[in-house]
Amino acid sequence: MLAFIISTFTFLTLFYAYKIFYFYLGLFRIQSKKKNGELVPVTVLVPARNEEHNIQNCLESLLAQNYPTDKFQIIVIDDDSKDATADIVRSYFSHHPQLHLIRLGKCPPGISPKKRALQAGIDAAAHELILTIDADCLAPAGWIRTMTGHFNSDVGMVTAYVVFHREWENNLFQKLQSLEFIGLTTAGIGSIGAGDPIIANGANLGFRRRAFFDSGGYGTEEQIISGDDDLLMQRMDRETSWRITATIDPESIVMTCPAVNFFEFIQQRARWASKGLVYKKPSLVFFLFCVYFLYLLLFISIPFAIWVPLTFPYPFYALSVKFLVDFLLIIKGTAVVNRKDLRKYFLLAEIFQIPYIIYVGFAGILGTFNWKER
Repeated sequence: MLAFIISTFTFLTLFYAYKIFYFYLGLFRIQSKKKNGELVPVTVLVPARNEEHNIQNCLESLLAQNYPTDKFQIIVIDDDSKDATADIVRSYFSHHPQLHLIRLGKCPPGISPKKRALQAGIDAAAHELILTIDADCLAPAGWIRTMTGHFNSDVGMVTAYVVFHREWENNLFQKLQSLEFIGLTTAGIGSIGAGDPIIANGANLGFRRRAFFDSGGYGTEEQIISGDDDLLMQRMDRETSWRITATIDPESIVMTCPAVNFFEFIQQRARWASKGLVYKKPSLVFFLFCVYFLYLLLFISIPFAIWVPLTFPYPFYALSVKFLVDFLLIIKGTAVVNRKDLRKYFLLAEIFQIPYIIYVGFAGILGTFNWKER
């Protein structure tokens, strides 16, 4: 039995290290500079539900883009908001004709509200290139110019970093979130550089309408509450010949806010984890299963290893390897987004990650989460 446990630990640890190092190497193939200097027309979609406290800042950042106003439109899709979101958007109409509003009523059962909102925006978009950003995000002035600059003729999708705004991190918990989120996003961008795209974030995503429809759009997964980003990316990679790329240009980095408390954080991550149930890429499903099983083994065995460290040191070996490859990813990611100040929280974030991943993975499978009061 002990030999089986040791063999399992060894395999899971080495496989995890191989995949993380694979993503790390992929980061060096990501281009920071835009490749296409042409100023092409683009539509920016902003899905919003009850965002009266955030939508103004988001719109201000989009209206301040260093891009010709006749070359881009902004469509805010109000997803059955119960607050003043729509009124705030309308207050900009008189001075900003490129801004439009679509109002949706109650979402029918069995359909993802956010995907329905985005689909409405895509159907109404006047341009072939589409960028998406969440209503609680801020875009740098060069965001549109940078993102569109990576759409060569064969590129169907472009993604970039989403990070937490330094000024919105008010405590240790939010700084741990920030570091962990940088690690997750860095792994996703590294996977694209390695030619094996697995995750994206709809808060900072661009795609061609043609590539969207070529891949089947949101297709049969429209009922999945999340996945308007990575499920679309994986399907585009699987079903089409369009190329998927990413950028690490500082002007492509979108800022957002961390969860305000632990409950909100767990709800968000469980919603993200629920997407794994419909992933169709066998290698990705196998990797996620191995990661979850490794974390579960560590969580169960570490207390025993602390009790008899000389007899059963294997969990510490696994942790050491995990820490090493994760730190490589964090070193690179924090350098790219200029958040080296977060590195001092690395060990604490690594310890925090294990139990929370175990819980949200299980909660995501059971669907025990809510989103936007739904």
